[in-house]
Amino acid sequence: MPRLSPASAFSRDERGATAIEFAFVAPILFFALLSLIEIGMLGMMSSGLDNAVIDTARRIRTGRDDMASSANDFKSQICTKLGGDSSSCMSRLTISVQKFPKFYDANQVSAAQPAGQFDPGGPGDIVLIKANYRWPLMTPFLATAFDRSGPFEVTIASRAAFKNEPYE
Repeated sequence: MPRLSPASAFSRDERGATAIEFAFVAPILFFALLSLIEIGMLGMMSSGLDNAVIDTARRIRTGRDDMASSANDFKSQICTKLGGDSSSCMSRLTISVQKFPKFYDANQVSAAQPAGQFDPGGPGDIVLIKANYRWPLMTPFLATAFDRSGPFEVTIASRAAFKNEPYE
């Protein structure tokens, strides 16, 4: 059997082919894994924001003594329910609490961005609460699938409309 030249022997050698194939596929697999984790965290934060808004809105709806008296108090109560770093939450959260004469009027502005106003109304008033939370992303390309507020974050929105109970 004739002896092969070094170049010919190198081109026929298949050792390490699996490692090279994995090097091509690994970045895609890791990106897919991080994206799955990110979507799970995004769903968890969305649910958490909804629950925090509903729980904090209940204080207004029932006229409890510990209900918020200003926009910052309301944001603070929501951030307490969300957990985590309160100062970071306060800077990422935008809220609006408005009273309306009819549910129809509240529905007309429910899609608008919250502007920071705080008017919880009184007994029997219709109130719309809007909350937006800017969530930072680990995988920036995932932002193209959601409502983008920046290249590395998405906005999670929560809305609650209700009629205050006759608590007086």
